[in-house]
Amino acid sequence: MAKKAITKLYTNYILDDNIEIDEMLDEAKTMKKAIREAKRLHPYPIHSTEKSGYFTYVDDPTAKNGRRFIRRSTEISLWMALSEWYLDKNPDNITFRQVYEKWITWKSAPNNQDNIDRIKASWKSYYEEETLSQKIIDKPFAQITSLDLREWAESLMKKYLPNKKKFARMFLIVNQCYEYACDEDIAIVPLNLWSKARKKLNKSLITATGIPADDTQVFSDEERRKIHEMVYEDLTKYSRTPTSAGLQVLFLLETGLRMGECCGLKWSDIHGNRLYIQRQANNRRVKERPKTSSGFRDIPLTTEALRLLDDVAKFNEEHGYDKEWIFQSANENYDYRLSYNAADRKLAKLCNRLGGARRSPHKCRKTCISTLLDDPNVNNRTVQRFAGHSDINTTFNFYNFDRKSKEEQAEAIDRALAL
Repeated sequence: MAKKAITKLYTNYILDDNIEIDEMLDEAKTMKKAIREAKRLHPYPIHSTEKSGYFTYVDDPTAKNGRRFIRRSTEISLWMALSEWYLDKNPDNITFRQVYEKWITWKSAPNNQDNIDRIKASWKSYYEEETLSQKIIDKPFAQITSLDLREWAESLMKKYLPNKKKFARMFLIVNQCYEYACDEDIAIVPLNLWSKARKKLNKSLITATGIPADDTQVFSDEERRKIHEMVYEDLTKYSRTPTSAGLQVLFLLETGLRMGECCGLKWSDIHGNRLYIQRQANNRRVKERPKTSSGFRDIPLTTEALRLLDDVAKFNEEHGYDKEWIFQSANENYDYRLSYNAADRKLAKLCNRLGGARRSPHKCRKTCISTLLDDPNVNNRTVQRFAGHSDINTTFNFYNFDRKSKEEQAEAIDRALAL
């Protein structure tokens, strides 16, 4: 049976002008070495019948009865399959790239596809297509040293000059791969070397961003009034433009919803004067759950929010939108939902007309929550539940901004310090 494999090698050599005889011999030697190693490791007998070909078992704790059945038509193809199996199971041979593939497969689940997509994008950018990463991702994982990790990480940091957020995004993969690989049930490596290497990295290569100015994070009351005026002016001026993105911006300012939560709203989510948040959506999919378990909540709809919903309903009727979504479009690719990016594009234009810094729809959420925190009649725990935060420190630390102008802030400080 080995003749067939050798014949295949010679056939490839004859037909492909790019293959040299030395390469062919190296391939044959590699094949022979792999099979020899498989024969050394394989504890079960090889069986064969004319009808079934060649077959055997391998130990596999994930399979029923702890064994996996492997069958091939020829003896050589069976041994090649076994050599691949044992090569994959030998921790000394598994590369960083292979560990990543195993980890991302293990991590993937129906409810975290957006996060998986972001991780895959980071892998593509900073690992798979990054020249500086090629050597380390193709190195056997168990042979990577702490010094290897430091030199590689610092080379990337010098190239990209990351801030803390970007640093975390760049190196989340290597940390998670080590956490996975040193699990006692996986046991590819004994410990997380990245954790050790990270402590010795040159921290000066991480760009300091400082505390963001409040006026880049939230809208003032005056800006909110101007945005409201501009949105309704545009609805009249551009009446033939079938988008409710401006109304969606105003609704975000009134409810503090996450963008995905707003895109996934249905009319059936409204019960009386309360809105029930129970899903999120983007251009690709709808998930029947919010971002976190604390995201499941119902919030009161203000008088202005109810008025906005009436205007959205009228807009939908005027443009022939009759689907279940609150914010709709004519785009069947998004299941007739308004695009996830529509509010961002609209808000960018509004910010440009305001003459201030461009702010994303998430800043509408920050504005709403900051406004509630400023009001002494609204309990902080109420604000936390309204925002859908599991930890009140998240509400205080990341959603509490001063919405007053710099002049108003200066006057308040002057009054506070006056004797």
